[in-house]
This record gives sequence, C-alpha cells and structure tokens, in this order.
Amino acid sequence: MRRLPFIAALLSGAAIAVAAHAANGSPQIRAQEACAKHGVQPRSSAWEPCLSRVTRAYEWGENALANQLARAAGDAREICLEHGLRPQTWSYRACIDKEMDARSDLLILGDDRTGVNVAESH
Repeated sequence: MRRLPFIAALLSGAAIAVAAHAANGSPQIRAQEACAKHGVQPRSSAWEPCLSRVTRAYEWGENALANQLARAAGDAREICLEHGLRPQTWSYRACIDKEMDARSDLLILGDDRTGVNVAESH
C-alpha cells in the first residue's frame, strides 16, 4: 500500500514532463501546427512550401516570423484559389510560390516586442 502514493507521484511527474515536451515540440511539429492553423493542409500544394519556411524560422528561433510565414501560406492558398487556379496543378503551385515569396519579402524579421531586424543585427 505504501507504494501507491509513490507510483502515483511518479506517473504524475512523467505526465507533466511529457506535456512540457509536447508544448515545446520540435520545429517541424510546431511548423505543421502553424501551417494547419492557417488553413494549409497536408498533401496540398501549399503544404511543403509552408512547412519548409516555417520550420526554418522556428529553427532560427524566430517564432513571430514563423507565424507570419504560416499566415502568408494560408493567404497565398486563398488568393490562388480566388484566381480560379485548381489545386494540384502546376500553375497553382507556381502561384503559391510567387505569393509566398512576395509576402515573405514584406515581412519584418525579428521579435515583435523589440522590432529588432535580424538581417541588420547579424
């Protein structure tokens, strides 16, 4: 009977550790979640460009930029669909790349709280 509280405490600690690890997550898992949050679905033409760019931003520690890039991918998807392009076509994929590049060029790199531009600070 004395082991029951010990086992309960051990399991509780393990559950907390697993939850903390999941909250941080790998850059790729975080990128998958961010892309999906902005409407970009796995196996879509926008998925790989979104995933690669957002993962890279998370790897660089640029969380605000990662979120902006995921939003840009979702916006690009909507714009290309509004232009009447059909998903899974070459022209749709080209549109996604063009729109993401255009939006990426407009993003300000850095931390939203400080306004630091990492391009100038490195």
